[in-house]
Amino acid sequence: MKPNLAILDEPLLYTEGLSKLLIQDKIFSSVDVFNTCEDLYNHVRDNSPQFLMISSNILLLSDLYKCLETIISQDSKVRIIVIGNSYDVIVIRKLFNKGIKSYLDKNSNYDEFIKSVHALSLNEIYICEHAKKMMINFISSEQEKQSPNIKEPLTRRELEILRLICDGHSSKDIGEKLFISINTVETHRKRILMKLNVKNSVGVVKYAMENNIFS
Repeated sequence: MKPNLAILDEPLLYTEGLSKLLIQDKIFSSVDVFNTCEDLYNHVRDNSPQFLMISSNILLLSDLYKCLETIISQDSKVRIIVIGNSYDVIVIRKLFNKGIKSYLDKNSNYDEFIKSVHALSLNEIYICEHAKKMMINFISSEQEKQSPNIKEPLTRRELEILRLICDGHSSKDIGEKLFISINTVETHRKRILMKLNVKNSVGVVKYAMENNIFS
């Protein structure tokens, strides 16, 4: 059975169009659209959705925090996706601490939204590529300061490869850009993940949040 979705956003023309598209693509069984926090709270209380998308367009940041706290207090299991307004990594981290499961930027496309839904369906978190790159840059700067959270800092070459990996480049592409062999790239990749004790680039982001690297 397909999950249901609630959306807090405006204008109606956009949200209603998106809801029809999601139903048409058979992503959700139903989509309910709200334009005020009060209406959303009532909906969550009476018929809590499995997924909730909140846009920052109609909320100040302080109001967004309050909205998240209220929703989580009503139903801690709801999977919340926030569409941010080019927030910095400190704000993004706070949003995750408030209980969201996915962060997308206002420039994220429909495909990234669908990726985030699939990730949340697997009980994973999802962060858009733009925000992920910002977080990697924070990791890089902290490593240059010899952060005590990282026992063995990444080398400059490893940081360079890490950025390219998070930009979506394959090992072949990275090798061509840096004029090194694919085997060398793979060796660096393994050392990066080993040093951070993660399995992939999503793990890098989770590592950053869990260890307060950008706090």
